[in-house]
Amino acid sequence: MAQFSAEIKRVLAVGAHPDDLEILGGGTLAKYARAGCQVVMAIATDGSAGHMLIPPDELAEIRHAEAQNAADLLGAELQWLGYSDELVFEDIPTRLRFVDLLRAARPDVILTHNPNDYHPDHRVVSRLLFDASFVSSLPNVKTDQPVHPLVPPLVYFDSFGGSNFLPTEFVDIGETFEVKRAML
Repeated sequence: MAQFSAEIKRVLAVGAHPDDLEILGGGTLAKYARAGCQVVMAIATDGSAGHMLIPPDELAEIRHAEAQNAADLLGAELQWLGYSDELVFEDIPTRLRFVDLLRAARPDVILTHNPNDYHPDHRVVSRLLFDASFVSSLPNVKTDQPVHPLVPPLVYFDSFGGSNFLPTEFVDIGETFEVKRAML
């Protein structure tokens, strides 16, 4: 597969919520890590709205710890952006933060949600990454991080339930399935 070529050294995976990366790409990320790639796992929201009984602040702490544990299993770097769950939007400060994320990670490839996903947070994160992947290469857009000279390709995850998505590539995660299970 093209995304597992020898040229891929740095991988950025961005999920809208804690557990998105583990569910949708955990086996693939483990495969990249086993191939010696530097993996950065970024989570946009804090997961604080995802439970009926656990209070939001407590839940966000739990979800952050779970995400860190999953990243640690791969030897990956975790970037926790901390936006409120269900409240990440496209605006100038958020776009620039995503540009800085890409510039800091300096990925050769980006994995994220498909732009037609059913969930609004997934769609917003996908659009932010699509835009930031280009903008991060522009020297006249100033942020805290140096320009990333590459416009990295985006690889989209399937959506939950496969709605509105027609896959064109598949990754065999047989050899990393147990790592994915541990991440979950």
